[in-house]
Amino acid sequence: MTDFIVSFGIPLAYFALFVAVVAAIIFPCMQMAQDAKGAKSALVGIGALVVVFLLCYVASESKEFTIGSNQMTGGEMKLIEAGLYLFYVSLVGSILAILYSTVSRYFK
Repeated sequence: MTDFIVSFGIPLAYFALFVAVVAAIIFPCMQMAQDAKGAKSALVGIGALVVVFLLCYVASESKEFTIGSNQMTGGEMKLIEAGLYLFYVSLVGSILAILYSTVSRYFK
């Protein structure tokens, strides 16, 4: 049974992953081609996210880190720290957006 899962299931999972990645790339591109105004706002949002990531990357430090026999280079640690900073900024931003939408609903 294990041989069947390995010989059939894993290639099937890779194929399903490939189909999902292609669909995740093709369908949004088709949607953006049909709706130019929506595409503009989506690209502005993606651009803002890239700018925030670049700011987080600049703010992060590049120190080497070792745990046991595993050693992380300065570049790896800089990317990890930038990702954490981006997560924190996104978390605070989403909480503020939720609070704003909730409070503004009461004043309408």
